[in-house]
Amino acid sequence: MSLANRLNQIIDEQKISKREFAKRVGVSENYVYTLTGESNKITTLSPMLAKVIAMEFGYDAEWILHGDKE
Repeated sequence: MSLANRLNQIIDEQKISKREFAKRVGVSENYVYTLTGESNKITTLSPMLAKVIAMEFGYDAEWILHGDKE
């Protein structure tokens, strides 16, 4: 599962907009659209931002960064 897919999953499960997600984690809406878009332009995330997302929404930071290691 790609970073974009994991972030989209969080947004879908939380039933929030990408705008709300951006606001709650302190990044621009454009950045969220770049992260979650189909082009997969950005494939990595800073560990600090992953921790912010994890704390805000209750997900594991390692899963956000790397997905399931199988």
